[in-house]
Amino acid sequence: MSHSRIRFFSQILLCMALFMSVPAAAQGDIQQDVPRLQWRFDSLLKAKTPQAANPIQQNIDTERSAIRSEFEKAFAKTIENLEQNRTDPADLVQALDRQRTIVDAIKQRIDEAKADLALLENEESYYKDIQKSGTGSLPSDQILLTQSYPELLAKKAIMEERLGVLHAFQKTQNDRLNTLKQEEQVRDIGVLFNILTYLAIFFVVFWIERLVRNLLLNHIRHRRIRYTATKVFTFVVYVTLSFWFIQRIFSEHPGLSTIIALVGAAMIIVLQDMIKGAVSWFGLKNSVSIGQRVSMGNMVGDVIDVGIFYTTLIISRSGHDDPMGQVGNIVRVPNQKILTDPFVNFHSTSDFENVEMPIRLRRLSQTEKAKGILEDILDKETGDFAIQAQRQMDRRMRGYYFSQISPAPRVYMEVTQEGEVEFRLCFPAPIGRRRAVVTQITQEMIKRLAEEGIELSTAES
Repeated sequence: MSHSRIRFFSQILLCMALFMSVPAAAQGDIQQDVPRLQWRFDSLLKAKTPQAANPIQQNIDTERSAIRSEFEKAFAKTIENLEQNRTDPADLVQALDRQRTIVDAIKQRIDEAKADLALLENEESYYKDIQKSGTGSLPSDQILLTQSYPELLAKKAIMEERLGVLHAFQKTQNDRLNTLKQEEQVRDIGVLFNILTYLAIFFVVFWIERLVRNLLLNHIRHRRIRYTATKVFTFVVYVTLSFWFIQRIFSEHPGLSTIIALVGAAMIIVLQDMIKGAVSWFGLKNSVSIGQRVSMGNMVGDVIDVGIFYTTLIISRSGHDDPMGQVGNIVRVPNQKILTDPFVNFHSTSDFENVEMPIRLRRLSQTEKAKGILEDILDKETGDFAIQAQRQMDRRMRGYYFSQISPAPRVYMEVTQEGEVEFRLCFPAPIGRRRAVVTQITQEMIKRLAEEGIELSTAES
């Protein structure tokens, strides 16, 4: 529980305690005032003429005024103590809750005073019946609060004065409560207006951002510059808008910090998958670039966009059950999958892949000549690829314990069970251009072998 809530509940308890202390203090005053009022009411009842009763009645009224004044001072002191114990006078919510507690406490005191006064009025009927009948005895089957009629009149007068003070304070505090409610309504309307203003600003910024991208950034001819400028512009616009929004909220509504913290904790639980995606994005930014081929889960594709929550791939290789059906389609993969599923970047060491290409000769006598031709073709077509791959490996694996060595174009051979010679051409090819390179090598190989009269085998390997 936050310190502000603890202070708030402590104030409520203090309010209840102070209002409970008023009846206790008033009870002590009653014990002091009852004997004086009882003596004066006894004298009033014994007065025989109006001339004798009038001075006594005036003294009783004076006593009642003094008692009422003491009650007013006691309740005013209680309200003043509550006002002095406020920790944050600008907090309208706490002020409103505290005022409701004060009004409820006053109402409770009024209900208690009315109940006590009703008991005294019910008991007064017995004394009036005694005066009419002249018997001079009280009923034995009733439990009475007073021992004489003057005592009852004194306590009743004190209770009436206390009730009158409570009614007066109830009206004052109800008026203050209504004023606070009106202030709360005005504040709520202001908050609603601010929310609508923020939403309007957000939609305006959103519309301007899309307009700038569509009319300006999307017309940049250089693809990499266009992509980078679009991403940076969008990121800067929305980060700036978010910081401005948070600064405005905390400056205008500082009391919302606790609520925002609670809501933020709940949002972390609800949006934990998106948070994992955002965390994974930081890892992807250092290990994946646009255009690289990666494997995420059971999908292999080329990266065309790296977002905060999703990475977008264009599928280059599908599963065994559907080898071509999904190739060329775009798929958005949640970034959080790199935390749970296998992730492979085929460009992590270099932008080249190793390719093996088997061919067979019919005649063993042509082996040496064919091997020389094939080595010459591989060196001509893929020699530069091997040099580039080695440079990339040296640079990209510099932070590891050892660096991989890129294999040079090689021609391996073996004799099959059918008595034919099988050559296995091993060479590097750029990722994504494997088929084009194999086609180029195949065309050159067929041409050169045909010129030398070397026959290839058509048997299945």
